[in-house]
Amino acid sequence: MSICIRLFCIFAMSSLFAGESFVVGTTSGYAPFVSLNQQGEYVGFDIDLAKALADKLDSTLVLKDLGSMPSLLLALKQGKIDAIIWAMSITQERQKQMEMIYYQGEKELTLPLLFWKEIPEENTSLEALAKDAGAIVCAEAGSFQEGVLQKVPGLHLKQVDKVMDAILEIKYGKARCTAIDPSLVPGAVQQFKEIKVLEVPLSEEDRSLGNGICVNKNQSLLAERIRKSVADLQADGTIEQLEKKWKLK
Repeated sequence: MSICIRLFCIFAMSSLFAGESFVVGTTSGYAPFVSLNQQGEYVGFDIDLAKALADKLDSTLVLKDLGSMPSLLLALKQGKIDAIIWAMSITQERQKQMEMIYYQGEKELTLPLLFWKEIPEENTSLEALAKDAGAIVCAEAGSFQEGVLQKVPGLHLKQVDKVMDAILEIKYGKARCTAIDPSLVPGAVQQFKEIKVLEVPLSEEDRSLGNGICVNKNQSLLAERIRKSVADLQADGTIEQLEKKWKLK
């Protein structure tokens, strides 16, 4: 194989050339990471991060709102997007399926459960909830939280498309509680004063290692470019500034 052909193959594998589009999958309704402002524009920590990352990659950012986590994961698998930037928790199981490049967040040792107005004394653990025949627990479909709850034998789990849908489920008595990403708890409590929070301990294998940018495992060169760009954004203080801007610190 000639040197020219080898170089072509190497660059083709990256799926992203300078000046080309960097297609990022995301979903609104996940403030402060991703939401829509009054003008219908995408705003949030992850949106600003995606813009900064596209600049580092010398590419044009293209956002695709795919509506739900299962749709995001399918699009990544099918090569319809280059990456997912949507506050995706890094877990051991997800790392087996795709590249996950850390960019923000702390290791989470507990799983927050939201209840409406009060936490029943008999429902202070996942095991107790599983034994309660009338207790339905909500989680966003495809989320890290859903993965944890699916491992609890006998637990009555209800999937929802959005975090807000889950909150409405507990508000109107259609579910006992809902699991939620820790970063979203302050906003939920501020918006709904009736919410009570229970922190449930996580096993070592179920703990989140922070938030990661998801890239198809077949795009190893693109993943390395993103990893280097994220390191640059951490080193120059960009990520820290964005965390302060969106009150994540």
